[in-house]
Amino acid sequence: MDLSSIQFLTSSVTYQELALRSQELLIYHQQPADSELRQLAEDTFFNLAVEYLIQAGIPQQEAEQFCNDPDNAIELAMRVASILGPAYE
Repeated sequence: MDLSSIQFLTSSVTYQELALRSQELLIYHQQPADSELRQLAEDTFFNLAVEYLIQAGIPQQEAEQFCNDPDNAIELAMRVASILGPAYE
């Protein structure tokens, strides 16, 4: 991956949004599967992650397929959280 294609990651708004949505997914994923908060966190993270992957050069269909796998979404959220740090500081 070309590093220039992920330059937007360091912008303030993207940084805050990725950190927040990753943190939310990791917190609410621990709730029961039928929890509204869990579903909202999963849906919000899915939309943001797909948009991010498309902007990084991944075709939309591949990005959606990747993010539809809950294990991939959790791993991506964990990696984003470990790189970007806590959403609230």
